[in-house]
Amino acid sequence: MYTWHLLTIGHLSRNKFWGEREDTAYRKALATSTLISGHGQHIVVDPSLPGEAMRQALLDAAGLCPEDVTLVFSTHYHLDHHVDPLCFPNAVWMMPEKELNYLHAHWAEYLRSFPGDKEETVARCIPAPEEIAPGIRLVPLPGHTEGISGLSLDAPEGRVLLTGDAVMTREFYQAGEPYFFGWDGETGRRTIASLRGKADVIIPGHGEAFLTRCWE
Repeated sequence: MYTWHLLTIGHLSRNKFWGEREDTAYRKALATSTLISGHGQHIVVDPSLPGEAMRQALLDAAGLCPEDVTLVFSTHYHLDHHVDPLCFPNAVWMMPEKELNYLHAHWAEYLRSFPGDKEETVARCIPAPEEIAPGIRLVPLPGHTEGISGLSLDAPEGRVLLTGDAVMTREFYQAGEPYFFGWDGETGRRTIASLRGKADVIIPGHGEAFLTRCWE
């Protein structure tokens, strides 16, 4: 069994459920970043802060430092979900294989949308296996991107599912809707619908963790 802590509670650049326009960025987006601990592992999922800020977040949430992190997992290839994976010097960095293959095949195209990324970070990343650590399984959640994958694990709260941007926030889950920006919206809707009854807690891509029973 694992424990988890939120290192950052993310937010969207625009949120239609707050009455915001989808053609206007009201703020800089921040991904939700999570620490999973147990079985000798300290795993950071979707690191969303640069080095020193992440160091402080780890210290504040769990009394750890980046050197303690054993594994970094990015749910998909967008830069806000792997801001500075190299700040964890002892960690293996993983990403779903389809996402990593996309970066290798479309690097120049990708940089037009995410110009701040560095090829050296991608070179250090390896494809994630079906089980990234004992009892932590990869869950394909296509829609936002083709290969986006979450993680499923057992914790004291029950079954916890980290979705990345397959579920943006609690409001998007409740409405069964994906974000306006993504690979395939209809696939994203089917993915969200398929999650009903599959987890006790969802940690979304850009919001607070929530209990699914409140919204099902």
